[in-house]
Amino acid sequence: MSALFRRLLGPAIVGLAPSLRTLHDEDGDQVWTGLAEIRTSDNPVARILCRMMRLPAPGSGVPVTVRFERRGATEHWHRRFGDRQYRSTLRIRHGRLVERMGPAASSFDVSAVDGALHMDLVGFRFLGIPLPRWARPACHAVEQEQGAAFMFDIPIDLPLFGRVIHYRGRLERIDD
Repeated sequence: MSALFRRLLGPAIVGLAPSLRTLHDEDGDQVWTGLAEIRTSDNPVARILCRMMRLPAPGSGVPVTVRFERRGATEHWHRRFGDRQYRSTLRIRHGRLVERMGPAASSFDVSAVDGALHMDLVGFRFLGIPLPRWARPACHAVEQEQGAAFMFDIPIDLPLFGRVIHYRGRLERIDD
């Protein structure tokens, strides 16, 4: 079975920048490391939500390690930002990327534009219950290349709270 993002993007995957192709168009497991800048809301409820989902704590120059495991039709992403870890499982459903993280499942439209990968949140379920558009998170994640480095930029907003978390950084592949 071909790589998950190759199946999602089809021929458009060849338009991705080289570091993105290395990450998303290979069948084997990989480990990438780097640094991130993480900003979170000052709202105490938003901070509790981030903590419950095990999302990264705020900080500058936060060490990041991401292990990508490919298993048949799914990918498992194991992330470590500083001392926080979280895992998600990605698969394709009805032509969309679905990422399950604990009790939440996010559906994304995925596209390749000018060498970058764009992931736009279009659906969200919590405990299996779909949230209506007005109540669900908003996220427009972008992965791109600067120089030869893989860059990620992930803002997440919630109704009533605005920007809950925004993390961005750079990763490089390591061979283990």
